[in-house]
Amino acid sequence: MEAESEVDVCAKWSETLRVYHNTSCELENELQSRHELGLSEFEVLLILGRTCGDQAEGKAKMKDIEAEMYLSQSALSRTVTRLEKAGLVTRAACDFDRRANFLMLTPSGRERFEAAKPTHRAVLVKHLTDTGASERAASCS
Repeated sequence: MEAESEVDVCAKWSETLRVYHNTSCELENELQSRHELGLSEFEVLLILGRTCGDQAEGKAKMKDIEAEMYLSQSALSRTVTRLEKAGLVTRAACDFDRRANFLMLTPSGRERFEAAKPTHRAVLVKHLTDTGASERAASCS
């Protein structure tokens, strides 16, 4: 019985990896081709959009963003640099803690993020919901 459950756990893990790989690859491709955003760039904009809301002056600490991301500190910094060069975010030093940096969405960043959200959601629905699974199965028959 124990060996059988070990096989089940291993099969579930393999399925999880397959779903993650297929979903992340499609997200990367769709976001890049339609919105000129990588998946990591979109995720930073998503966190900023959620953290800052609709506030024009809304900002988030880089450390808080790092805590929500799957990237190392250096990879996140490179991602933010790309977003900054594209004019989608701005960085600001913290007035009371010189070690802290803030990130803010620019109007262009908010616009690009809002335009990319439906693409992001459609790919997630396709790969992660029962409806998406049914549609994939129907298209294979």
